[in-house]
Amino acid sequence: MGKRIQFKGFWSGFNEKDNFFVKLLKKYKFKFVVVYNEPDIVIFSRFEYYYKKNLYKNENENIKKIFYTGENVRPIQNIDLNITFDHDKTFNNIRLPLWILYGYDKNMVLSKKDTSNFCCFVYSNRVKFRNKFCKKLSNYKNVDCGGACLNNIGNKVKDKLIFQKNYKFCIAYENSRYPGYTTEKILDSYKANCIPIYYGSKTVIKDFNPETFINAHDFENDDDLINYIKKVDTDKALYNSYMGKNIFSKEWLKIFNDKNETYFKNIAMNIMSNKK
Repeated sequence: MGKRIQFKGFWSGFNEKDNFFVKLLKKYKFKFVVVYNEPDIVIFSRFEYYYKKNLYKNENENIKKIFYTGENVRPIQNIDLNITFDHDKTFNNIRLPLWILYGYDKNMVLSKKDTSNFCCFVYSNRVKFRNKFCKKLSNYKNVDCGGACLNNIGNKVKDKLIFQKNYKFCIAYENSRYPGYTTEKILDSYKANCIPIYYGSKTVIKDFNPETFINAHDFENDDDLINYIKKVDTDKALYNSYMGKNIFSKEWLKIFNDKNETYFKNIAMNIMSNKK
């Protein structure tokens, strides 16, 4: 049977028996079973009271307590293991950015596309700095907003990626800003074969190839950023210079191409190892 693993406090729709961690442990042949009580290992996230009350700090010391989050919150002290987006290695933290959980192709590149549609914006949550940029960019050319936020197409799109595939650029701004907090937003732009216009984590280039996206952090202000976007939009050679290059950073390509799969095995081994 192996060790008993319980998942607590994850997001709505999270499947306890079919998720990144379950697949990872199965891949490396660890013996375990997912349970709803009396666990050996609890993997908990920030939703509901499990995180808010920090119950696992004082719970049964025989239970191994692992905190996972892809949200912009810090690792927790006095936990056996943290698995977060954070670069900080204190509090026994392993960095696992959220975009990893959304699936990826390690050979992914942007390819040339024939479209005159300028830029898209698909968000549900209102974020002041993100909305401000979208509106400002729309003064140059209309940005089609297909989500609930700033919607200007008459309806909410049913499939985000299908919608985004019709555009040259995509605004890939995070909900909040913190080094290492790189979510699925930039990856979704790549999947739709759009040049991402990214803002959020200043360390994004540790995850993605800076030659394949427009990094708002490289510019002094929105005006300078928008002037550059105009150049890319109107200069075919400059636009195409973003194409045909692997989207991932050298650091992640090294991880993905490691025949021993050291990075992923390490996560699995740290989850399943006995408490010290």
